[in-house]
Amino acid sequence: GGRWPPRGCQRDPGGLGTRRRVVRRAMSRDVGQEIDMQTLAPMFGMRGRSEPDYLEYDIRGRGYFEKTFFNCGVSFLSGMTVGGVYGAGEALRQAPVGATFRVKTNALMNGFGKRGSAAGNSLGAIAFLYTTNEWFAETLKVDQALGGYDFVNPIAAGVSTGLLYKCMAGPRALVLAGLIGGVASATLHFAPVR
Repeated sequence: GGRWPPRGCQRDPGGLGTRRRVVRRAMSRDVGQEIDMQTLAPMFGMRGRSEPDYLEYDIRGRGYFEKTFFNCGVSFLSGMTVGGVYGAGEALRQAPVGATFRVKTNALMNGFGKRGSAAGNSLGAIAFLYTTNEWFAETLKVDQALGGYDFVNPIAAGVSTGLLYKCMAGPRALVLAGLIGGVASATLHFAPVR
């Protein structure tokens, strides 16, 4: 240990030098001594032992942004994986017969990127539309207006997602997409949970 404070420095009674001495004194104590958490608890934002610590809980489940990030992420990754595998297989089937390993690898990666990104983006957009429509249905209390059934909001969200996703493809595709969205969300809602 050298001299503290160094030569030429003045000691400030309530300043940095005092704090450094306190820290040095605390560090030189025996490590085996117990620390009283009651005195440290307010410093870390904790309450004393007499008060219970409650977790934040929303009775309606996860919030809109949590659902959106989860649904979009899972849908994008699923679409990227399935579409990429399909695209890679398609590219390998269409590769020239006597192609070198390098050409086949290039075709594989191009096919994976082309089909995977398209499928991932499509499923991510559908998940975003579904989550937003379900949030609107919950906010507007559509299920209570239609008899209080719990399956109304997901099915309404599925139908409106299909309608919005194919709204520019013509009336036939619009109705078909709405029907597919409603049937898919009803199937997911009524599927037994294991």
